[in-house]
Amino acid sequence: MSIIADIAAADYTRKLEGGLIARWSTAADTENIAELVSLVFREKEEDEPNKHIANIARILMSGTTPVMGPGDYALVEDPHKEGNPIVAGVCLQRMEWFYEGIPFLMSRPEIVAADPAYRNRGLIRTLFEFVHARGAAEGRLVDAITGIYYFYRQFGYEYALSLEGMRGIYLPAIPKAKEGEAEAYTLREATLEDVPRLHEIYTQHIGTGYAITTNIDENYLRWELEAWKDHPERTKFSTTQLIVKADGSIQGWFYARARRRTSSLNVWALYLASHVNLQAIMPPLLRALQNYGQQIPTEKPDAGAFSEIKFYLGESHPFYEVIDKLATIKEPSYAWYVRVADLPKFIQHIAPALEKRLLGSLVEGYSGELKLDFYRSGLRMVFEQGRLTTVENWRSTVLNNTADGGFPPLVFLKALFGYRTLNELRQAYPDAWVNNEVLFNTLFPAKPSLAIPL
Repeated sequence: MSIIADIAAADYTRKLEGGLIARWSTAADTENIAELVSLVFREKEEDEPNKHIANIARILMSGTTPVMGPGDYALVEDPHKEGNPIVAGVCLQRMEWFYEGIPFLMSRPEIVAADPAYRNRGLIRTLFEFVHARGAAEGRLVDAITGIYYFYRQFGYEYALSLEGMRGIYLPAIPKAKEGEAEAYTLREATLEDVPRLHEIYTQHIGTGYAITTNIDENYLRWELEAWKDHPERTKFSTTQLIVKADGSIQGWFYARARRRTSSLNVWALYLASHVNLQAIMPPLLRALQNYGQQIPTEKPDAGAFSEIKFYLGESHPFYEVIDKLATIKEPSYAWYVRVADLPKFIQHIAPALEKRLLGSLVEGYSGELKLDFYRSGLRMVFEQGRLTTVENWRSTVLNNTADGGFPPLVFLKALFGYRTLNELRQAYPDAWVNNEVLFNTLFPAKPSLAIPL
């Protein structure tokens, strides 16, 4: 059995310095994990334990979620203390993404936690070795995480996909309805009977020019609608709202908070059916959201008066264009950390997308090499008549360097996933360069993505 398979196995354990033990979880660890994350995910030491994140951990460990099971938390325990407390943990969530329609499996490490008394011992590094090994054993080509500043760069990750981004509108800016005129579009909460239509609209939406998208299937949508009912400890965090035309047809859907935490109502992930008139939908949708926000309860007494609606729809979204003059609140996007352990394998997997980009381009039918120097490693791609025939690791030599371009380690991922243009990378990194710009820009154009954290 390989080292990767060994580490990925459910019964694998490792003795660490100080008598600590690293291992994979079982259902019996649920409450210890919940206790750890509730104490770690606080802003101040005097704050109450974070019940919300503890309940999320319980749900993830319940065996009912589509993304992981009770054996998918990599843990460190201290057997020398009463109750064998869990002192560090990283859970492994499983998702499927698309690269311009080509599916690939990915791993999402999440709820990364370490007891402050046990930090700076390399425990999280060890646990990332666990989750990376299990992901690799399952054939997962990409690891990605939404995390705090800088930290995950230590484990081979680079910012390479946009995350969130917001446009907001103050309530007085919302267009008023004409007196006596019925609204052309209204909202209603989704039910299980709506799942096929939700999936249809989502599929239509992600087919409109994104580089990376998330596979959200009907099973996941059903779980999302009903999961909170199966777990008494789970407060209903959000609702799935439908945009309904006067004739009863569903024109789009989104997630909105079920309880207001601050003065704003937050809206996520607006998906629209094909051939929808966004300008026509915008005014009644804003009014319906204003009415919805006035009706939902607040999560805490100091939430403040309801005063604005914030749309977290990514770095770019068609809806942003129709609310541009109204949206005076803006927040730039953050980013996903992305890791690709075997770059040639991933690029070979997405070869059909790269070959499609060559069709109809200025370099259609390209034959030749593209060798990229990453200074400590590199990549060689060979094309024959527009077909990608070879992808392999490659290393330049000091003399007779034949590289066609160069990027600092991991920076190429920003181009691979459409996160940044070549010009943007050259402006940020003086040691990023490419000889054949037309070929590179054709193969790796900047494009928006819709990578959804499930």
